Amino acid sequence: MRRLGLQTILCSSVLILAGCVSPEDDLAEGISTARAVFEQEAPEPNEAAGDTELYVPGGYEVEQPSDDHNVLITRGSQAFALSLNPNEAPDSTFFYDLQKANPEETWLTDEKFSQHGRFGFVTVRAIAEDRYELVVSSGGAKLSTITEQAALRSQMEWMMKTTRSIEAAQEE
Repeated sequence: MRRLGLQTILCSSVLILAGCVSPEDDLAEGISTARAVFEQEAPEPNEAAGDTELYVPGGYEVEQPSDDHNVLITRGSQAFALSLNPNEAPDSTFFYDLQKANPEETWLTDEKFSQHGRFGFVTVRAIAEDRYELVVSSGGAKLSTITEQAALRSQMEWMMKTTRSIEAAQEE
């Protein structure tokens, strides 16, 4: 009986520890996912904001009015700012260069992606306890938000899908 109690405690401890994911683990998993999405075929657009066609996952809304260069996407009380520069080519580093213009800012993550003449990136920086600025970009589309650690991975994924869908739609 005593052995069964020790096994139960050990199993419980493993389960509890498995639920504790460090910010570094969340970032590494999110970056891996964002890279995979960047390298995949872009999703088909399912929404429009002005003249821009884009993919937006279920549960997210494109707020109106949006102009041709700035779009607000929301889910509940969380906002995502989409900046568009249609003059930028798929291999443009314009938004990345803007992100890196201030050498004083410290980024937890600064990952660049390049494939088939396209450029993209993910940057993350801590702004408060469990609050992060997340920026995802591909070509002339940049999407940014303030989020919690637990949401970093899933948000990196859909944000990269969205920026890739815009880039692909503009190429057609």
